[in-house]
Amino acid sequence: MKEKAALTDIYFRIWAFAMPVTSFLLIPSIQGTTIGYGMCFMSVPLVLLFGGRTRKTWMQFVGTALVVWLLMFCTTQIADVLAPFDADFSKVTMVDDTDLVTFLMRKSMFTQSIYVAAVVLYAAYVYYYYKPSWDQWLLAAVTVFAIYGIYEVVFYILTGRAGDFISNRSFGDQFGRGVVRSDGTVNGSSFQQISVGGLNIQRLKALTGEPSMYAMSIFPFWIYFNATSRLRWPVWIIGASLVMSTSSSVLIGYVAYVVIRMRKLGINPVKALLALLVVCVIAFLVQDYIADLWKQMVMDKLEGRNESGSNRMATFVASIQLWLHSSVLNQLFGIGFGYIRSTDLFSTLLVNVGVVGLVFISDLMLYPAFKLDWDTRGMALRQCCFATWTMMMVSVPEFAYLAPWTFITMAYVRVRALKLAKKDMQKRAAAVVMEETHIGTNFGTSAPSPVARRRPPIGSQFPSRIQGPRGRHL
Repeated sequence: MKEKAALTDIYFRIWAFAMPVTSFLLIPSIQGTTIGYGMCFMSVPLVLLFGGRTRKTWMQFVGTALVVWLLMFCTTQIADVLAPFDADFSKVTMVDDTDLVTFLMRKSMFTQSIYVAAVVLYAAYVYYYYKPSWDQWLLAAVTVFAIYGIYEVVFYILTGRAGDFISNRSFGDQFGRGVVRSDGTVNGSSFQQISVGGLNIQRLKALTGEPSMYAMSIFPFWIYFNATSRLRWPVWIIGASLVMSTSSSVLIGYVAYVVIRMRKLGINPVKALLALLVVCVIAFLVQDYIADLWKQMVMDKLEGRNESGSNRMATFVASIQLWLHSSVLNQLFGIGFGYIRSTDLFSTLLVNVGVVGLVFISDLMLYPAFKLDWDTRGMALRQCCFATWTMMMVSVPEFAYLAPWTFITMAYVRVRALKLAKKDMQKRAAAVVMEETHIGTNFGTSAPSPVARRRPPIGSQFPSRIQGPRGRHL
């Protein structure tokens, strides 16, 4: 059994380094063939052969997820059949934009479900086989990931050329970013730039699709290891890489992180004033650079002045209008999973799986945040859940990136451990009460009869004159 457990650990050590990578494909012509997704499906025979006693509960977990998917499939397609008219897909962004006519049983529903299957298998593996020793491998993996991203930025500053030599994945030029090939696709190593004080800088994205994807994937790692890791330099590298991404998703995630922290620790007036003073001094010294960053990262997007902001707003509005003009059943259950892809998960889920699906997935992601303890590790996992949900709903439509689900699943692992510990404490408390009240295991089987309790000692029935040699003599 020890060898089997060790094998599952070794497998995840490799998985930890492959899991964040989404811009390298094993088969470049087939989307989704990343090493991380491949290991999701390869974990099935591993668990079936070497899963040990946990194999049965793992199978129940996967079976439950399959039932949920079937319910989603049936409700959305029945709603489509009963809809009085077909949806107009001309103004929204479709996952499969080559077909704007088909309403029932779209191909993208099944292709996108493969990504869901990968996430389910990954979450099941982490939930049933996670060990605290995995943390060091996760920290090492994300540190290497961040260092590669920093290398890309430095290489571009020094040479003016992209330094990514690993990515080979092609993305559709949905938002007009990057270098477009002759076939209309964009290489996974395409980069976005930002001008700070007249200096063009590449926005860090490492081996993900774009900076916002990097922020959503890596920010939970920074939260968790900032709270739990004794080694500080990897945390600083991860934090620096997030700043270099210049993604507004980082700001959104950090707000969520601070909200949870203030909920527990409150606000120390002295520390708050000192922090405000430091921020003001830094802002005064580099005010021009901060103004440029703030304008390009936040204001231009909110006001729709840059291409990213205008496209995001237009896509969001079109998605909401499609939902508003749908039938009641489609508004409740959606038009079909994987149909459209907006620029945020909120409008994407609202259209695809309806209000019911949106509430279900939100509850799935946020449930541990309401059940975790306020220990350092528990609070960090709570912040990971809340920050991930906020970033996805506001700015990132990708639901199947494995990295964020790592800490959501670890949060469920801790919730399970807390429940088991609570049950154990209740049993121990009951045992202590039984001991203090002298109630044993033979309770109710050997109690003396009332007659026996009232019977006096045998010696007291004889006259004192016939007591033994040490008593009174005759």
